[in-house]
Amino acid sequence: MTFEIREADEDDLEKMSKLWYELALMHQDMMIEYALVHDAKYEWVKFMEESMKNNSIISFLAEEKGEVLGFVSISLRRRGPIFKLRNIGAIMDLIVREDMRNRGIGTSLVLKAESWIRKKGFHMAVLTVAPENQGAIEFWDKLGYKTYLHKKLKKL
Repeated sequence: MTFEIREADEDDLEKMSKLWYELALMHQDMMIEYALVHDAKYEWVKFMEESMKNNSIISFLAEEKGEVLGFVSISLRRRGPIFKLRNIGAIMDLIVREDMRNRGIGTSLVLKAESWIRKKGFHMAVLTVAPENQGAIEFWDKLGYKTYLHKKLKKL
């Protein structure tokens, strides 16, 4: 299998939104706190367009013959001056088409994201994984990511 990884642009968002929506629905099924608004796919495209315009999020996509196989989105964050490691690359979303998994696409996307984060002078990548998503937890563990925080939530 040969696929190419390249930076996504606004013209890619409609195709990417289909994959993102699959990921969002999966999380919605796992946790009520991830319940989606009625027009979530449309809102995601608008959000990503704005984020790409102001350079707050970058996405890389894997494609073969014009078909989107998966993508990763990253934002750069700066923590407070009390920390030695202030600059963080946050991996926002990673998804690979279900029929294309276990072929190295996800790993290649993560390596591209990590390389981009390092080129920006950042030395730490963080992400959030739903505790119910055992497959994703195992994937990230294999890539050397470790648990360092447990998020807590309370509905008020």
